[in-house]
Amino acid sequence: MTRAGMKIRRALRLVGWNALFLAAGLALIGMVGETYFRLRAPFVEGVHPYAWSPSVGEIFNPNAEVRHTNRLDFWTESRTNSIGFVDRELIDRERAAASCHIAIIGDSYVEALQVPIADKFQVRLEELAAEELRHLDITTSAFGFSGTGQVNQLAYYDEFVRYLRPALLVLVFVSNDFMDNAPILNGLHRGEDPDRLENVSATRGADGSITLRPPWPGESRFAATPSLPWYRRTTDYLTGMSAFANWLDAKRSAFFPDDTDPELIAQVAMLSRRSPRYAALFDGWRPTTRKGIKDPFLYAQDLPAVYEDALDFTAFALDQFKERADRDGAALVILSTHYVGTRGDLAFDRMTALAESRGIPVIDQYDYITRQGAKSWRDATWAHDDHWNVAGHQWAAEALLEYLKQNQAICTTRKRPTAPPPSWLTAYESVASGEPAARSVFDIYTGENTVTYLKSPCSAADVQAEFFLHVVPEDLEDLPAQRRQYGFDNTHFHYGGNAALAFGGRCIAEHPLPDYPIARIRTGQFTPEGDQIWMAEFPVGAVEDGQGR
Repeated sequence: MTRAGMKIRRALRLVGWNALFLAAGLALIGMVGETYFRLRAPFVEGVHPYAWSPSVGEIFNPNAEVRHTNRLDFWTESRTNSIGFVDRELIDRERAAASCHIAIIGDSYVEALQVPIADKFQVRLEELAAEELRHLDITTSAFGFSGTGQVNQLAYYDEFVRYLRPALLVLVFVSNDFMDNAPILNGLHRGEDPDRLENVSATRGADGSITLRPPWPGESRFAATPSLPWYRRTTDYLTGMSAFANWLDAKRSAFFPDDTDPELIAQVAMLSRRSPRYAALFDGWRPTTRKGIKDPFLYAQDLPAVYEDALDFTAFALDQFKERADRDGAALVILSTHYVGTRGDLAFDRMTALAESRGIPVIDQYDYITRQGAKSWRDATWAHDDHWNVAGHQWAAEALLEYLKQNQAICTTRKRPTAPPPSWLTAYESVASGEPAARSVFDIYTGENTVTYLKSPCSAADVQAEFFLHVVPEDLEDLPAQRRQYGFDNTHFHYGGNAALAFGGRCIAEHPLPDYPIARIRTGQFTPEGDQIWMAEFPVGAVEDGQGR
């Protein structure tokens, strides 16, 4: 071998050893990093037991465990109450009426999965008021769910809050609420079809009027669109399985944020082709990332048409809340979070203009925090998460307490008429007034082409198992051809899409029945392993009081 060849060989060997040492070093760093984050974490994966209600939309399962973490700053374990919110058990109706009850409605800032329930601002407010405003007997409850705006949250008031007849109704406003109130922007941000949103939403008619729209009961995701590029899919996979990779990606995003989302771009184009109205609203606006959809509300002096449209939906939501509060004898106030505060961005100005024109007072948390000598952005939130830390919740409670001290007449002069029961309770009691066709773990009622399951008291554990429904017809010829050899129709379903939730510790689930004459029904639940939990069998014609066929 020549001298030149030997030099090349030595150089290649040196490069190979260096590459090996580098790979080994990176692997060691990865192992140490992953071990560190795993050891400091009480758990790695979050648990979010979501369910769906036909009157509210997406919500948590009642009486269920929720685990939440960003794998960097917090690891919280909480339980939902009997109506599916991460708060203490819902206050008794009589206790609420006897006290100065404050109901707080909002999105993820009120949901507040980042802190234990004991540290949430509604709990701290009640504790502070017990010390400083004892004579007012203040009680609180909170109704928050991530990704919702005031339009979506109107259902919380109608289904849960009105029943308590609060003296004060607090709407917690975040800058992304403008986006969440508008069906188009909300749908694009969530990756859902704006015409088929899974939560209560609003829609604009041909005459320009805005009305509420119930949750869409079926699939709400967009039809197939171009998938994310391979490197984004790889990043999502790694951050989903590795706490260390999650930390690295958080640091990367702070310096090199993603600048394009091909799925979003394709969805905007799809909607533009759907109708001239969508095309006109999108004129002059082409988003690149979902995270950036809310930004024009903060910084743009001249808003694109789709954003002006969103302001109209926010105005509609505030009108609706004001109408309900006036009707039910509640004072109404907005708590503006520190992110919407007077920092020079335009979101605060836009929100206060809408509020003041409707006579709705605004509590500015940003102003309160800065008066305490703190920096709201740095001191009120987590290092890697924009939600309130414990201090942020404390300052929210103190800002509300300050408002109450200055407006104590809210608790002493408001007249609150008796509230009607919410629709979920009315539906339950209406069905329960009849005689069940069968009793087992659930009471089972048959109606006009439906079978209804009732249980009280009820928890999330009662409804997580799959139901089975065997329908035996009077005439086997009515069965589909593939089922005739078995002698019955077979349906399995999960509690959720065909059911109301276990509100107030009561479960009510409804499932359709075939329209042919039915002789008998067998129904029950089984475990994921196929083991039967319970079973009931009964003739459909046995009940003759209007609840049976």
